[in-house]
Amino acid sequence: MKTLPIYVYLTACPLFLFSQTQISFHTDFEGGSLGEVIQVGENHWRCAVAGESDWDNRNRQASWYYFRLDGAKGQSVVLELTNLLGEYNYQSGAHAITSETRPVISYNQSTWRHLTDEEVIWNDEDTELTLTFTPKENVVWIAHQVPYITADLNELLSDYQDHPLLSKKSIGLTPQGRDIWQLTIAKPEVPIDEKKVVWLMARQHSWESGSSWVMEGAIRYLLDSASNDGILDKVTFQLIPMADPDGVVRGGVRFNEFGHDLNRNWDFVIPEEMAEIQAQKKAIAKVASSIDLFMTLHNTERADYIQGPDLPIGKQFYQAMLRRTSFESDEEVREMPESTTLGKAGRMTVNQALWAEYQIPAYLMELKVEKVNKLNGRRLVPEWLALGKGLVKSIAEAVK
Repeated sequence: MKTLPIYVYLTACPLFLFSQTQISFHTDFEGGSLGEVIQVGENHWRCAVAGESDWDNRNRQASWYYFRLDGAKGQSVVLELTNLLGEYNYQSGAHAITSETRPVISYNQSTWRHLTDEEVIWNDEDTELTLTFTPKENVVWIAHQVPYITADLNELLSDYQDHPLLSKKSIGLTPQGRDIWQLTIAKPEVPIDEKKVVWLMARQHSWESGSSWVMEGAIRYLLDSASNDGILDKVTFQLIPMADPDGVVRGGVRFNEFGHDLNRNWDFVIPEEMAEIQAQKKAIAKVASSIDLFMTLHNTERADYIQGPDLPIGKQFYQAMLRRTSFESDEEVREMPESTTLGKAGRMTVNQALWAEYQIPAYLMELKVEKVNKLNGRRLVPEWLALGKGLVKSIAEAVK
């Protein structure tokens, strides 16, 4: 008997059992996301990436998927990732999943590997990515890049909860009532006026999990080693490690509950709809005159780069990152436009707005998910963590 196509929308129904093969898809966990799934053959499915659009149904991005496959051990499965096209800064045709995308898989949500070139096929005509692989275990997780969820941040903070150099406070609540944490890492016996002040922010866009791993690498280095290296004698670090916890839990992309991009709208904040930006901007504005360097961490597809004001500190940081880390770029610090969408209010990024309003030396650093030539491969957790350590050392060199 011919197997008929089976349709299921996984966001609404987090588990569906395909009785013909006893393989099931799941998204009922933190960060899980997948759109409509259609079975088109034995062990062969078309899987739409859910994606998200903003408050006026524009700027759709399909840059995050994270799901679990049960019951497929020893069976070759074919998964076609579809519905990838979107829009970026009101320019249509954008897609974050590309011919060089290599999803990650894990059998325990701890150890991950990228699928190989032989396990993926890119269809340029239809803008689709096909995955063909044989799971070695009955349970396998699949994601765009290695996930980092709020549970990971909570575990990190628990590891250092009694550390004398670390303090944390909530600077506000998200629309869903989650704390937005600000961490301070400082050597209290050294007077504050004798040190530089550096702010770091990560995860303004919930899909950009690599930025959280970099932040964790920075935190672990600062608390385990930086004091002994003398960095904390000279620098105080203020950190916002997860700027969009609601989106991370939801398995979102780059918008909050009200559809606002949390790295836009910094020039036009609606407090009741942009609680995250409101809290973060208020905390920064209180001490704006004391900030020597601000850095927001992001992920992108194809290029490592730094964007910000044309200042010596930015150029020094850029050169230090090139020397010390896997960061690779040949374009110097990118010129920073006044806004991401000129002529349209509410489209400034955090670095654009902080420079325009407070003259804070504020920079955006993008770190790619595609192949890094310096590594001859793509970044996984060890490489992200190493970037965090190198980031701290590069900052210390730039601000001295």
